[in-house]
Amino acid sequence: MEPEFECLIGYQFQHRDLMEEALEEAEPETAGNERLALLGDKVLALMLLQRWYGEGNTTEQGTNLLQAYACNRQVTSRARALDLQKFIHKRLDLERSVPDHALASTVEAILGAVWLDSEEKIKRVNDVMEKISLYPSNICDAT
Repeated sequence: MEPEFECLIGYQFQHRDLMEEALEEAEPETAGNERLALLGDKVLALMLLQRWYGEGNTTEQGTNLLQAYACNRQVTSRARALDLQKFIHKRLDLERSVPDHALASTVEAILGAVWLDSEEKIKRVNDVMEKISLYPSNICDAT
């Protein structure tokens, strides 16, 4: 499934352990992808704001952009559209579908993993965000 996942996001990992960690749902005893998700949340905000700034939009538009596109609801929606749940290593103690918060965390963890794996190359993260449609079609329209 790894090649299928990498094809889906448009990125091939050099460090497979980062990819595996990004796809591991947190459990009571283990952090799973929570550390990468924390990093990825900020990477997502950075990437959105980099585009916003480049287009010369207002501060209010930047704030609105983050509220609309860096929120769990939007990120979860993209995860579901991509059928990302089939790649997530689910908790073994529960028989259920992957909950929304875990889907959002996984998308953020993927961005964090790409950021680290690519040695913090913004272009690589940008390419992944483009591939999985995390950007609004027009920053100004999103705000």
